[in-house]
Amino acid sequence: MAKVIVEESHKQEGRWIKVPVSDLITPKPGRLCYGPRWWAVTENDEVLFFDNYGSPQCNIAESIVERLGKGFDAPLTTPRFIEVAFVPHRCSDYY
Repeated sequence: MAKVIVEESHKQEGRWIKVPVSDLITPKPGRLCYGPRWWAVTENDEVLFFDNYGSPQCNIAESIVERLGKGFDAPLTTPRFIEVAFVPHRCSDYY
């Protein structure tokens, strides 16, 4: 798996990209807007993406998010409801 170029303030650890919640909820040009979702959030207040920004660890169902991020050396997370999120977008994440 090629290393993904992550945005400033984001971290990649293994197959996981960690994005601070404060960055996720801040509108920025070129980002995709996600409506109300439950997100897998680490104890350091970061949401998770798996391999690239096209695979956010979120869902409309809290029970699904409780199971997300298990395996692949994922950090421990808890579900958090986020009303609006602005996710980085790279066309290359989708092919």
